[in-house]
Amino acid sequence: MGRTVPTYRQALEERMKRWEAFGRLLTTPEEREAFNQLVTGARRYAAQATYVGSPDLLESILLSVLLDLARRMAPVPGAEGSPVPSPRN
Repeated sequence: MGRTVPTYRQALEERMKRWEAFGRLLTTPEEREAFNQLVTGARRYAAQATYVGSPDLLESILLSVLLDLARRMAPVPGAEGSPVPSPRN
């Protein structure tokens, strides 16, 4: 008997294929690069999204993208201009 429900990864890749047309229509290289980073962020946490098993594909995609953006925007400790973490008691 075959699988009747696609895996999260299969559903994600199907959605990413649908979004490719949008990415191709972006007019500047910066916009296309930003779009590619969002797609990468959606794929980065596929294992975690699979394990959670949410029935809402878009919710898992958006959570993955937001987490990836937050991770990339977080200041690097010790880098110039980033706050130095305070010591814990």
